[in-house]
Amino acid sequence: MIFFPLYPVLVLGASLAFAWALSQETPIQAILVLEETVLEEGALRTYVGSQAYPVGSEAELRTLLKRLARPPKPPRFILEEDRWKGVEKRGLSFVEEEALAAYREALRAGRKSFRLPVRYTLPSPSLRDLYAQGVREHLATGETGFRGSSPERVHNIKTAAGFLDGLLIPKGVFSFNRALGPITEERGFKEAFVIVGDRTEQGLGGGVCQVSTTLFRAFFFAGLPIRERHAHSYQVAYYRPTGLDAAVFQPHKDLKVVNDTPGALWVQASIQGYTLRFHLFGTKDRTVAWKGPIFLERTPPLPPKEIPDPTLPPGARKQVDFAAEGAVVEVRRYVRYGDGRGVEERFLSRYRPWGAVYLVGPSPRAPGAPPAPPAGGGGAP
Repeated sequence: MIFFPLYPVLVLGASLAFAWALSQETPIQAILVLEETVLEEGALRTYVGSQAYPVGSEAELRTLLKRLARPPKPPRFILEEDRWKGVEKRGLSFVEEEALAAYREALRAGRKSFRLPVRYTLPSPSLRDLYAQGVREHLATGETGFRGSSPERVHNIKTAAGFLDGLLIPKGVFSFNRALGPITEERGFKEAFVIVGDRTEQGLGGGVCQVSTTLFRAFFFAGLPIRERHAHSYQVAYYRPTGLDAAVFQPHKDLKVVNDTPGALWVQASIQGYTLRFHLFGTKDRTVAWKGPIFLERTPPLPPKEIPDPTLPPGARKQVDFAAEGAVVEVRRYVRYGDGRGVEERFLSRYRPWGAVYLVGPSPRAPGAPPAPPAGGGGAP
């Protein structure tokens, strides 16, 4: 009779048992622990939570890791029950072998759950970065509406607002033109109607003044000193109430303000339907009251204009601008600082009278009239 050593038999039996256990579809809970930082009521808070995911095999675990992995998301401020709260999402990444090892160990030990090994990546900037620079609470919101804008104008508004969303403004002088950057086709801007002197015509970036006006209002209501601001040539319907608009035209006209608050400012853009908003966050050290618009002079609007547009059907007529009376308008602002200082300012805007503007298609051909000659067919040069 031949006897075999007992130890190798026991080892082989344990290996077979473990292999059998791995082959079963009995779910085990993978626990993902999340740490999130929140900025609320002027203070940073860290919350820890967990989420359980049933895992029945190594293949399921691999699929779960791919589903849970995510890049970090930059901070956003959200309004909940009339209170602003800063939130962010840390990036999540996993090393597959580490997760598999934790899963196998739980199986060996007969546990019903295991903690997923995870690596966190903070966004840049993070909420802690913003807090350290003085971004701690909501200061003001500027708002305008752009319903009735052409698709090209809407596109330019969204493009320009996107460039300014998440902008961090340090202490000192802020330039809208410098912050926005060049208005070019390469950066996504399109042709749309713009005001040039006493004319309305196609120009690259039409609609950018909607963005500068909205941001100006956020600065105005936050009580920031205004270094440079230009009213439009006439009262634009999109920019009511009158007197709170800010025209820009690179490189000649700019919007400049001074960040004289205790820290940096954070700009957050939002577009809901046809409403553009800029929310401004920082450290509150002043209160603002305002009054207006106060109309000092009024003059009647001009007669309507027609602009030929060969892209329209024959006889078509499309209104692209609206009549507006001329006016001299004043808006007053009262800023009260935390140290007791008070500043009263008057913003004066002069608007010329304006007539409605219509695009018109080619004149329809009279019945029986010969068709127009084709291009290059003998017309005057």
